[in-house]
Amino acid sequence: MVWAVFAGAAASVYGATRPLTDVDILVPLSAGDWVTTLFPEAAVLRQEDGAAGGVKLPGIDLIAGLTMVEGDAAYTMDLDDEMAARRTRHEISGVVVPVIPPEDNMLLKAVWGRGPEQGKHDWEDVEAMIAHLPAIDWGYLRWRAAQCGPTPGVRRAVERLRDLAQRTGIQVEGCR
Repeated sequence: MVWAVFAGAAASVYGATRPLTDVDILVPLSAGDWVTTLFPEAAVLRQEDGAAGGVKLPGIDLIAGLTMVEGDAAYTMDLDDEMAARRTRHEISGVVVPVIPPEDNMLLKAVWGRGPEQGKHDWEDVEAMIAHLPAIDWGYLRWRAAQCGPTPGVRRAVERLRDLAQRTGIQVEGCR
């Protein structure tokens, strides 16, 4: 099965230095039901429509596609062929694992935009990734944003990423 580490653990290989609290693993949306059969003792994570969205294990969340809801709109960031082809391999806690592309991870964390008040570090991670990475494929990032759908949250996230990159003086491919 195609899979990749994402969120905080992915941010750690792309420049974030904060301690990890868990590991999030992304699998294709279509694998949600199958994943739940692999871990019958695990708590099943459900999507808005009740479909299996993954499982919660001690220290690990195994997520089938990332469906996010914003008002009446829902959009999914899926581990599709494009994302799978761009995965990289990195060592996390002594184990070499596939990791989603930095552009996907930055977009996801920018859309979430959670901070310390929610016990999260999304923008802290985004800032660290942008400062650490030598280049960002802005064309791919915008393509991924378009795949998520034309919601205000995705548009705001892309604008904030672009503004942050420009403010920090980091060269971002295709960013004007």
